[in-house]
Amino acid sequence: MVRDDPLQAQIDRLRRLRTDDEWIEVKAAVGGLPKSIWETVSAFANTAGGLIVLGLDEANGFSPADGFDLGMVANQLRAGLTEAPGTSPKVSPVPTFDIKHDEVDGSPVLTVSIQPLLPAPRSQMPCYVVARGLQNGSFKRVGDADQRLTPYETYLLNSRFSDDLTDREPVRGAELTDLSVDLVDRTIARLRSTGSRALGGLSPDDRVGALKRINAATADGRPTLAGYLALGIYPQQELPQVVIDVTVHPGIVKSQDPATRFLDRRMCDGPLPTAIQDAVATVMRNLGTARVVDGARGQDLPEIPEEVVRETIANAAMHRDYSTYVRGQQVAVDVYPDRVEVSNPGGFYGDRTKDNVAEGYSTSRNPSLVKLLQVVPMPDGVSTVCENQGSGVALMVDTMRKRGLPAPDYSASSIDHVVVRLARFGLVNPETEQWLASLPGRTQASRHQDIALALARNKGSVAVSDLRANLGLDSDDCRDVLAHLVADGLLIGVNDGPYVLADLRHTETATGAEWEVLNALDAVSPRSIQDLVAATGKTRHALRPILRDLVDRGLITPTAPPQSKNRRYLLG
Repeated sequence: MVRDDPLQAQIDRLRRLRTDDEWIEVKAAVGGLPKSIWETVSAFANTAGGLIVLGLDEANGFSPADGFDLGMVANQLRAGLTEAPGTSPKVSPVPTFDIKHDEVDGSPVLTVSIQPLLPAPRSQMPCYVVARGLQNGSFKRVGDADQRLTPYETYLLNSRFSDDLTDREPVRGAELTDLSVDLVDRTIARLRSTGSRALGGLSPDDRVGALKRINAATADGRPTLAGYLALGIYPQQELPQVVIDVTVHPGIVKSQDPATRFLDRRMCDGPLPTAIQDAVATVMRNLGTARVVDGARGQDLPEIPEEVVRETIANAAMHRDYSTYVRGQQVAVDVYPDRVEVSNPGGFYGDRTKDNVAEGYSTSRNPSLVKLLQVVPMPDGVSTVCENQGSGVALMVDTMRKRGLPAPDYSASSIDHVVVRLARFGLVNPETEQWLASLPGRTQASRHQDIALALARNKGSVAVSDLRANLGLDSDDCRDVLAHLVADGLLIGVNDGPYVLADLRHTETATGAEWEVLNALDAVSPRSIQDLVAATGKTRHALRPILRDLVDRGLITPTAPPQSKNRRYLLG
């Protein structure tokens, strides 16, 4: 039996996992509100939001905590999140929150839902614990832990909505003679041919004036970072680590074997248009082909469309952080047997997040660099790196979808890195089809539901934003798909997600006392009733009906008949 109660379903899931996770934090809160709750509020606000459940004891299988005083804890919680005049909130800024009274196993609990600060524009970020200050009191959620932000992560969140003029700063040690005369002349010619007014009032031979006008040179005639990266003969002379590192791996993770660490590797350097072209060529020559049939005709096409690879690498090079914090880091392109992964330092900028990055408008960390790369010719002399119309990611999504491939996956991105994963194969392959066919209880199987389940299996979770990207549905239709899967007991989640796969072996509801027993057992080492007395603190008399019920429901397996003194128990 699957409970319709969303909170009970989430607690049942945590009991199966035997831990809380990146979305839910459980605290007993016996004797009052624990101080660590403010670290969790900060972490959820600075990451992707989450739910805090107070009144359950994780150490005892998430059973109701003896001595939990809901009224006292609720008052303490509200006081710490109140911003009214004369109050002293425990965190700043206070995120949007929702406090509710609820029940688990018939006992009262208090929940508080914390919304992420992003994507709403904020003048103050990150959220931090006031008593500990900005640098020591800012946290992020990683798995089931609240981790302190690094100074760089704090800097990124604090400056996320500020104008970043890094790309207009002069490059120390660089001169205008370090720029390619050919690239400069072709860029100026391209500007004039398009009818741009950027060079209005300048004489045709005023090259320095033109460079200043397009922010490729400073007022005193030195190359800006944007100009040096886009037009430099060899930008790595002063910025040796600003390259695109393409590595081809033999396995689906980076090899630890020094004998075979990679199959191919290229450090792509030079001005950005050249480095991007070389990186794309390196990736494409290491991809296989897939047979695509259109009507009666078939074509052998690259596993990933070249335009998607180019857009992904170009975005990483254009929108990475070029501040002194991370000039020693490269754009990393890793080619694995199942995917291509592109990572750049800096995280998302402005109101962009992993969930809204495909929405069609442009937000640029490096506006002068992006503007230049719209006009600096690629080595082919025809195209440029970008258009900056905000349509690049949306086109990537559409191109991948038309080829039957998953949408570009940004889920591994973090505060300080943007990570894009491009799958080399479709979501629903023969092995996945076999897995889908094995799932019990499906009342209305459909392609949309298959995609949702495959995403949840491959990524660990699925949200409305994932289905929008992969299926092209509107949000309401995506919610309907997820609601059907929740009703069938295949997913657990609420609202827009994330939703996770239910544990199909143990989808029945168990009480806190039953979970104490389940937590004391595993599938390998049999435990006797005396072992369980020691582990749970319960008497034999109290344990016997619990064990009998768990055996009847198939959640645990006995090793001998009921009368045998050798009877032991294993997880079912």
